Amino acid sequence: MKIILLSIIGLSLLFSIESTATYLVDGMMCAINCPKKVNESLNDVEGIKSCKVNFESKTAMVVYDDDIIDSDKIAKIISKRTFYKVNDMNKKDDSGSFWDWLFMKN
Repeated sequence: MKIILLSIIGLSLLFSIESTATYLVDGMMCAINCPKKVNESLNDVEGIKSCKVNFESKTAMVVYDDDIIDSDKIAKIISKRTFYKVNDMNKKDDSGSFWDWLFMKN
């Protein structure tokens, strides 16, 4: 019985879905406290595995468990807790024209 239980736990860890999202964080003014504030905003959020903030490019790369949290929720949490404007860089803007759609330019 122990072997079956350990096997199930091991397989669930192997097959957990890990995703990465990159966010543009607009409003950071300093290279020390602002990235720290973004990192701290995700410290107690369940499903977040890591967060790396680059002040130079004004981006945050977040690794998270897709079964627990989604990228939209992460952006909202960062924005709410830091008051920075946060945009998910991985999402496409669906504001193309009819002609773009017709000639498959998306």
